[in-house]
Amino acid sequence: MRCLIPVHQENYAINSLKRAPQLCDETTILYILDKKLIEKVQSEASYILPSYALDNVEEFIINIHRQEAEKIKKSIKKEDVEIRFLVGEYYESVERETLKTSPDLLMCDSYLRGLLNIATPIWIDRGGEIKECTMVINSLKRIKSITHSIEFARKICERLHASFYIHYAPGDSEGLAALKPLGKIVSEVRGELLVFSRDATLKVPQQRCVLLL
Repeated sequence: MRCLIPVHQENYAINSLKRAPQLCDETTILYILDKKLIEKVQSEASYILPSYALDNVEEFIINIHRQEAEKIKKSIKKEDVEIRFLVGEYYESVERETLKTSPDLLMCDSYLRGLLNIATPIWIDRGGEIKECTMVINSLKRIKSITHSIEFARKICERLHASFYIHYAPGDSEGLAALKPLGKIVSEVRGELLVFSRDATLKVPQQRCVLLL
């Protein structure tokens, strides 16, 4: 599984970086230095530095963050880790990189609505051990798509050595019968990892890991 972990200078995705060796065969860390940060520092520095020295300020900031990106890369105890360093806007950079490289999983630590426009499955890591995970299904209108999503979620759970369950919210007998061959059905949501379809109207839990498909 190929994973992309965006890292912002104010959001290091520490939980995802720790989880990556367990979930990912190949990991790409996308370190994004916000252009606005450079512009802000240059603006403040312009009061005390001559104009010809301002370019050195930008180079200095970029070099500091490149070094930080390399430290993050080394923190993942695995060989298949690549670092990509960009200066730009966060969401635009992530979207451009996913279109370019087509990763299997986009990993972050917090729920960022701006990432929902990206078609790649999104992992939101709250940290901690995951022993059980439940996929929440609200509708069977797209059964083929649901079947594919269940298999993907099951693969994730296998890598975590976690038990996998399916919760069918409507609870009608016809729907339960259709889902029964695809996994163990539970009447209540359980576990440390919850899996949702991103087109479902939902409030993302704050205390559990979440996978949006």
